[in-house]
Amino acid sequence: MRTPLRVAAVAALVLALAGCTGPLGGSSGSDGGGVSGPGVVAPEQPATGEDSDRGESRQEIITGTLSMVAADPLESADRARDLVEGAGGRLDGFVKEPKSQYQEASAQLIARIPSDRLDETIEELEGLATVQSLSTSSADVTRQKTDLDSRIRSLQASTDRLRQLITTAATTADLIAIETALSDREAQLESLIAERDYLADQIEYATLTIIITTPANAPTPAPTDFWSAVVAGFTALVAALSWTVIAFGAALPWLAFLALLALAVIGIIRLLRSRLRGRRPATPATAEGPPPEA
Repeated sequence: MRTPLRVAAVAALVLALAGCTGPLGGSSGSDGGGVSGPGVVAPEQPATGEDSDRGESRQEIITGTLSMVAADPLESADRARDLVEGAGGRLDGFVKEPKSQYQEASAQLIARIPSDRLDETIEELEGLATVQSLSTSSADVTRQKTDLDSRIRSLQASTDRLRQLITTAATTADLIAIETALSDREAQLESLIAERDYLADQIEYATLTIIITTPANAPTPAPTDFWSAVVAGFTALVAALSWTVIAFGAALPWLAFLALLALAVIGIIRLLRSRLRGRRPATPATAEGPPPEA
């Protein structure tokens, strides 16, 4: 008699939970992660639409690029790093290229700066060198964050209810079905939490790419009037002639080598021809007298 009473008690508990959360048994329709069996509770559907955005402040992901010119890019990069870290930020990337015979010195930083201190930090960075360009953009992710929060709450509630049901499973089949559903819900919950944490980090810290070069590597501004266009054209002509002279100087040793090789080949050919002519036998001359007179 005890077994029927126990089964009846479990069934009553499951029905009570089902009245608040949804149908029992079968596979969930839109969730795709439900499993068959008694005692398995389908998760609540997250709130969507405009109602989910109400009461939420605007959430944005800010990115930007700052290009600067400095006499010593490496030193300026170190100072920029100190400014970023002093503002509570961090560096996700830092590249320093010293000057060599093939390139000028340069540096590039990928800075993560607290979004609420971005403008202040950019003003401080602009004081380190001459600014060439600055661009920033933002993407609104309010709906995405709200949807993640809602789905996490729904899965968390479903996981808690499954943990309660697992202690009251009447049969082995019920226990296996509930454990399978619980493992699936926990995996989905961990994935959503990781996605939300990454999104929160992107919102909290703006991403600013800082590029510092020397004046020699700085891009030449486009001409804005006739005389500046003439100067730009003359500069381009001088640069082209300089490169032509350099290219000719680099090719001159090869040209001299090819010329000597050609002279050697021509000399060998002439020598062979003269030897062949010397070895030819002389053809005997045939004496012909005058024709006989009639």
